[in-house]
Amino acid sequence: FLGLMSKPDVDSIEGLSPAISIEQKSTSKNPRSTVGTVTEIYDYLRLLYARVGVAYCPEHNLPIIAQSPEKIAEKIEEEISGMVTIMAPLVRKKKGTYQQLFKDLNKEGFARVRVNGEIYRTEDEITLERYKMHTIDLVIDRIDTTDHSRIVEACEQATTRSDGLVIAVGEDLIDHLYSAKMACPICGITFEELQPRMFSFNSPFGACSDCKGLGIRMDFDHELIIPDKEKSIAEGAIATYRNFLDGYRSQLVGAVAEHFGFTVHTPIKDLTPEQLKVLMFGSPEQINFRMSYKQGQGTWSHKGTWEGLLPQADRLYQQTESEYRKRELEKFMRITECPVCHGKRLKDTVLAVRISGHSIVDVTDLSITAGIRFFETISLTDKETEIAKQVLKEIQSRLLFLQRVGLGYLTLSRTAGSLSGGEAQRIRLATQIGSNLMGVLYVLDEPSIGLHQRDNNRLIETLRQLRDLGNTLIVVEHDEDTIRAADWVIDMGPGAGTHGGQVVAEGTPEEIELHPDSLTGAYLSRRMQIDVPNQRRTSTRYITITGCRANNLKGISARIPMGTLTLITGVSGSGKSSLIYDTLYPALQKAVYNSRVEAGAHEELLFDEEVDKVIVIDQSPIGRTPRSNPATYTKVFDEIRLLFAETKEAKMRGYKSGRFSFNVKGGRCEACQGDGLIKIEMNFLPDVYIECEECKGTRYNRETLEVKYKGKS
Repeated sequence: FLGLMSKPDVDSIEGLSPAISIEQKSTSKNPRSTVGTVTEIYDYLRLLYARVGVAYCPEHNLPIIAQSPEKIAEKIEEEISGMVTIMAPLVRKKKGTYQQLFKDLNKEGFARVRVNGEIYRTEDEITLERYKMHTIDLVIDRIDTTDHSRIVEACEQATTRSDGLVIAVGEDLIDHLYSAKMACPICGITFEELQPRMFSFNSPFGACSDCKGLGIRMDFDHELIIPDKEKSIAEGAIATYRNFLDGYRSQLVGAVAEHFGFTVHTPIKDLTPEQLKVLMFGSPEQINFRMSYKQGQGTWSHKGTWEGLLPQADRLYQQTESEYRKRELEKFMRITECPVCHGKRLKDTVLAVRISGHSIVDVTDLSITAGIRFFETISLTDKETEIAKQVLKEIQSRLLFLQRVGLGYLTLSRTAGSLSGGEAQRIRLATQIGSNLMGVLYVLDEPSIGLHQRDNNRLIETLRQLRDLGNTLIVVEHDEDTIRAADWVIDMGPGAGTHGGQVVAEGTPEEIELHPDSLTGAYLSRRMQIDVPNQRRTSTRYITITGCRANNLKGISARIPMGTLTLITGVSGSGKSSLIYDTLYPALQKAVYNSRVEAGAHEELLFDEEVDKVIVIDQSPIGRTPRSNPATYTKVFDEIRLLFAETKEAKMRGYKSGRFSFNVKGGRCEACQGDGLIKIEMNFLPDVYIECEECKGTRYNRETLEVKYKGKS
């Protein structure tokens, strides 16, 4: 699209076909995004379950069967007494104005409709917003529940109008939904006709009502609110209170302590379980609270209940509109599994729909390899096989592509944000193969990174398959296997940065090997190689971590020598990251820095020698903002600014080091506020960035640029 990329500095490019770049950047950080949704396999699964899935009662584990209008009428008479309104749902959360629908209903003799929970007469002018979701129910009749024949007649009419659904509303105004198609024969729990959107955790029709389809919740943790049980309340045991002695809270908690038989000077560890429970979760008992204002300007007393530290923190979090306050309170929260859906994201009625004894979540929790086996051995009737044939073909082909690029260990339920750059790139690669495009130029950036040698051949076969479809592949790569598999190699060099930028050699891998100037060729032909060290460094000091059980780890223990270069290796998905990033690193953070991060499940961490720092160096981007650059990140820019502030010209003008920052007013160009670029918002198109006309992209105003050091601004 317009302005997204600068024009390349070339004279001409010929023979260029439509290009797709498959980069190494990680996929969406959205917690709702999973491997299944990114690869579109989950969309096909939703369709499969909606068409051939069998609904079971979540409580009685019985297949759901249809109810006749007579059976529905009997249910209504059992559950509702007095007057009942029978309605037929016509529109359920869909956009539109529905003017013609209201006119048609009026012509047919229906007097009332319920629109978004409000009753209207059909002859009235009902105005609805076109782009908002609406729910419209047709009022069939209002009847006494003793009139059986009239209820049956109303139910028959409702099922005809609404494709099998009936809503009965009693005098308590609570909706009771019945279906002429799907209901449990014992408890009568009603199911709608299965639709793909019911299996989506991004839709209110399918998402767990408690966690809204995330599968997790952020809850306040009493261990973080009172981290040090040795302290008393007066000594600052309550971490959510910044300064306990300041303000009314000390008096509030003091009154609670007095009422329940302890004081603010009692160490938390000495409280009885009942006292601790009251402090954390509150009590319905009436307590005499007495507050005195600062400097003795007056007192105020009242009787009330104590809400508890946890509910209080939760209330403050919900009420505050300050982002800073929310971030502060989030330090005392932990991510926990949703207690309703247990991390499965969907409603229990949706989870009760099965194929071959598996719910949709059971299938997404299988690894790609196990998923392939499941769909190969799935048992369906002839009718179901005919319905699902095309959908199953799409699911199986996509799963096979994922396995071929070395991702057979992933599950479809794995969140996209937890994937490494290499995994995310290979998922995109598999998705592209599934799209079956031809005549496309694919550009790939080191697809073999993070891949074990065992899986390299699968990846190379996948790249060849993409080529054989009729596409061109350009791969930026250092991996020897991939270079040898290429049809043509272009070797850039001879050095890096200003010493590079030339084509040193090009040709087949064999021709590159023989080229005298090619450094790559020298290593391919073994004229040059990395020597194996004659002597390895040893250590008698170890970091020992035992009983690791995070993700797929089987209660393992590891001894890592200190003062050496230690390599953790293994095939993709074997548990390397689970051991180091999810268990050892957070456990060291807790031990060294008293961090609040949760380490993966393990028994204990032991050191033979004190560790004073733990630093993780990963592939995550270093820049937090578009203003960040290598000079600001490494703090070199602070020294450069000080250097310019010390120049004779700067001192004459009275410039301090802040004058040479493009992040604050003074020295920066105010036209672009120190960005060097100006963003122009384009309606319905991506934003366009153009070079600032005032500073020509330098970020500074003219006066600041006049200060020179060794002839340079």
